[in-house]
Amino acid sequence: MFRDEKIWKILTNFWTYLFMVFLVFNFFQYNKYESFIAPPSVVYVGILGLYVSTKEFDRWYEMHSSRHPGELFVIFWTIIIFVLMGMAFMSDGKYHLSSEAVAVYIMVLSVFALTQKSKSLHERKLRRPVDLKE
Repeated sequence: MFRDEKIWKILTNFWTYLFMVFLVFNFFQYNKYESFIAPPSVVYVGILGLYVSTKEFDRWYEMHSSRHPGELFVIFWTIIIFVLMGMAFMSDGKYHLSSEAVAVYIMVLSVFALTQKSKSLHERKLRRPVDLKE
C-alpha cells in the first residue's frame, strides 16, 4: 500500500490543506494555537518529503509517467504566505505570522527547487546520446 506513489500523494494533499487551514485559522485567532503548530508541521514536511522522494526515485527508474506540477503547490503556498504577511504588516502588530509557517514555506520552496533540479538532470540524461562502446 505505501509503496504506491498515490497514497503519498493523497496524504500529502490531505496534510497540505489541513495545515494551511490550521495556519490561517491560527493567524485569525491571534496565534492562540501557536504551541500546536510544530507537530503538524513536522508531519507535513515529513510526508511531503516521502512523497517527493518516491516520485523522484520513480522518475529516475523510469516508473513515473504522470505529471503533477509542484508549481501549483508553490503558488498556493506563496499566495497564503504573502496574504498573511501583508495582513500582519497592515494590522499594526495585531496579527503576526507564525515563524513555523515561514519555515514550512521555505521547506516547500527547497523541496520544489530540488525536484526541479532532479527533473532537469533526468531530462538531460535522457537526451544524452547512448555511449556505444564495444
